[in-house]
Order: sequence, then structure tokens, then C-alpha cells
Amino acid sequence: MSRVYAGQTGEQRHAQRRARLLDAGLDTFARDGWEGTTVAGVCRAAQLSPRSFYEHFPSREALFVAVAEQLAAEVQRVVREAVSVEGASPEERARGVLRALASLFTEDPRLVRVGLIESLATPALRAHRARILRSLAEPGARLMRALHPDPPRADARSLELSAFVLSGGIVEALMAAAEGEPPATTETLVEHLAQLYAAAARLA
Repeated sequence: MSRVYAGQTGEQRHAQRRARLLDAGLDTFARDGWEGTTVAGVCRAAQLSPRSFYEHFPSREALFVAVAEQLAAEVQRVVREAVSVEGASPEERARGVLRALASLFTEDPRLVRVGLIESLATPALRAHRARILRSLAEPGARLMRALHPDPPRADARSLELSAFVLSGGIVEALMAAAEGEPPATTETLVEHLAQLYAAAARLA
């Protein structure tokens, strides 16, 4: 059994330090970029020692991957909550998911900077960026199936391809917004995307 210190077990203190490093990593990667971020800088932001850092992450890249995985999990959580609204029509669910995702990324630009821009820095990071894109495309394909005039007969491959293409467009719009050049207001973008999803569903 872990020794209790200041009201916390060893496991709790370990988890708290990891959470502080993840928060500091998100802040630092967003502010300084991949190239400008150092382990020492993250440790200063987290107010932890390098020894504590290496107890949790073997490298700066491992920390970035963990931050990206946390972001992908947050995207999936937001989508699940938006889809689970009872009594909503497929069209309402589609708009709800798109609105929830837009809010997630526009309210915290760090997520766009780290998850979609800085994640292009290395091949390993790009692999995790692809996971974030899948977390956008997979629910998109499910939404399109629900929007299809005859969902059981919708072509799965066509839905997946359309969702992948549209997700790429969403990512570009988010990146433009993060650079201070949003292509449209959030509500205009949500409405336009909802119409595109409905049109793509009919293609399948």
C-alpha cells in the first residue's frame, strides 16, 4: 500500500505530476512550437524537476504524443456527448456534433496549434495527427449514414471517403482560424458543413 503524504497516496501524487506535465506540455508546445520546446522549459512550466519528467516520459516526443492522444480522446468524448442527445433527428445530431467540435477547437486555440499544426513536425508525430483526423472522420461517416435516404443501403466505402475529405477541409478551416484568418463565423461554417455532409450522404 502506498504511503499517504499530505492526504495523497503515491499513486495520486504520480498521477497529479503526470497531469501537470501534460498541461505544461500543451501550453509550451502551443506557445513555443515543437522546435522551441525543451524538456527544461516544460519542467519550468510544470514546476517539476527533470527527474520527475523522466519518471513519466522518456523524451520530449513521448510527451507530445501523450498530449496528442489526450486531445484525440477529448475529441471522441465531445462527439459521443453530442451524438447521445435523445430525441434529436439525424440532421440535428449532425449540427450538434459539428457545433461541439467547432466550440472545442475555437475556445482553446492551443488544441489546433498542437494537434494539427505542430504535429506535422516529425513522422512519428504525423502518425498521431492522423489519429486525430480519424477521430473526426469516423463519426462523420456515421453521421452521413444516418443522413442517407436509406441508411442500410449506404455504401460504407463511399461514406468513409467523403468523411475523410470533409474532415480534411474542417482541419484546414481550423488551422486558418488559429492563424487569425477564419474562413467564416462558427455558425456559418457549421451550417455549411451540415449541408455538405447531407449532400455527401446522398452520394453513397
